[in-house]
Amino acid sequence: MRPARMVGVIGLVILTTECGGRSPTQPSEPPAMRVEVVGPVAVFTSTSTNYSLVAMLADGSTRTVPSTWISSDPAVATIDNNGRVEGRAHGSTTVTASYEGGSASKLVRVVNNYAGTWVGSYVIRACSDTGELTDHDGGWCAAGLGRVGTVDGIVLTLVQGGSDLSEVTGILGSYRENLTGAVMANGKLSLSGTLIERDFDDANIVVRTVQLSEWQTMLSGPDDMTGRWSEDLNSLRWRVGTAHTENELLTMHRTAKAAGATLSHADHDALTPNFR
Repeated sequence: MRPARMVGVIGLVILTTECGGRSPTQPSEPPAMRVEVVGPVAVFTSTSTNYSLVAMLADGSTRTVPSTWISSDPAVATIDNNGRVEGRAHGSTTVTASYEGGSASKLVRVVNNYAGTWVGSYVIRACSDTGELTDHDGGWCAAGLGRVGTVDGIVLTLVQGGSDLSEVTGILGSYRENLTGAVMANGKLSLSGTLIERDFDDANIVVRTVQLSEWQTMLSGPDDMTGRWSEDLNSLRWRVGTAHTENELLTMHRTAKAAGATLSHADHDALTPNFR
């Protein structure tokens, strides 16, 4: 009887070993087919924006994965290992994220931020006039508002947006018409537009029009701007004639950052003093 009992014991040991060796397994995650950097194509200078690395899995699902990040040009923008990009200077950089031996990159444009309310002063550097603007009261340029060296105040409210953050709309002083423009590849702001001055008692009467052009300004600090522009004035009611002036900013400081992508004239009037 002893051999038979031994065989039974051996069989029980084998059965126990086979059953006990089968531990439950967790379902494995589908392997990543590819990874992609997700985030905006453009960011403003002096602002921060979050980016992430997303894995596209074999079953069609996606998930954000931890990664290490680098920026090809830290002088333009830096990025930490949480994917937070800080725009430092106008230009472009490539951010790259690495995960489990794979990597993905994205070109990010950093755009000079001009949005907000700007207050300062400007000086007239050159002036030429025609018609009654030359002949009356000593002339617009010689004795009038266009005298070379005249210093005046200026207020400008700008909003900035678009898919690449380069589109700009602005309101100058007490004019009701919008200026439009863009941030150029070199970081300069270009603006233009036709502004209308109306009769104080009857807004339907146009006193004169001003064509603003060649606005070329540049950030000289996070909240300071320098540059020049030209104006062509056409007087239609009181004095028939034209005047061309070249103007240069003396000071221009941002007193408030824009809160949104649009700005109404009521918002502008509430934010800014009533001078040009």
